[in-house]
Amino acid sequence: MSTVAFWSPLQGGSGNSAHAAATSVTIGMDYRLKSLLMHGGMAKERVEGAFHTASHPLDHSLIHFQDHGMDALERMCLNRRLTRDNLQDYTLPLLPDRLDLVQGTAKTEGTLPGYRKELLQSICMIANHRYDLVLVDAGGGIPKEGSGDLALLESADLIVVSLNQSIKSLDLFFEDGSCPAVVAQKPHIIVLGRYDKHSHCTLSNVKRRFGYKGSIHGIPYTTDFLDAWNMRGVLPFLQRSRNLNSRQPAAAFLASIRLLVRDILTQLEMTSVLKLVERGA
Repeated sequence: MSTVAFWSPLQGGSGNSAHAAATSVTIGMDYRLKSLLMHGGMAKERVEGAFHTASHPLDHSLIHFQDHGMDALERMCLNRRLTRDNLQDYTLPLLPDRLDLVQGTAKTEGTLPGYRKELLQSICMIANHRYDLVLVDAGGGIPKEGSGDLALLESADLIVVSLNQSIKSLDLFFEDGSCPAVVAQKPHIIVLGRYDKHSHCTLSNVKRRFGYKGSIHGIPYTTDFLDAWNMRGVLPFLQRSRNLNSRQPAAAFLASIRLLVRDILTQLEMTSVLKLVERGA
């Protein structure tokens, strides 16, 4: 159906993988959608840091022989055996019938260097015939030509760009050319990670300073979420936190993620799903 890529021009400090993980789980909990979460990095990296996968060991010496993950998908795709009907067999279920995860590759350039861009784009296309949403963590920094991350950005219908409240990083993105053409030419949403509403660099001030007319969100820092990430417990943390009252520390974080989710679904014109939630269906 649709592909949403999470990407940051920064190599770190933006919370990009955290945004991808929290958004994916929240969609799975709150909406009747079937989503796939994947990334362009190596096993154990990026969004995988949010989840326990102990029942599926990720020893790099064994991963080539495991029957799941990006390596398996790439081989199946190369052999023209990957279909919408068997793709789910190579994923790990995070939320049954709502959210599946594709683990990363064992090698930086994928299992088949030189073919990775084409293979990942084919995998995204097939996944869109199986899932309502495909959410991808496209990493940080300017993607190299032919890389998996560039393939994911090119496949995206919408890009969530993770930044922070550093004026230097904002200047680089908005004014100094660190926004690649593949991002600039697609619909995108700006997200400021570790957002401090008391900073002078507020959402409204950022829009005013750079003349930005699009959507922008602030995802506040919360110790509880950081602890959950460090313990690979993001999924149970979000499940426990669904009905927090506004006085609890993590409530603002959850509320901001839900606003981001609504914006994503609205921009993808999936308003019928939003209306079902509003009616309590």
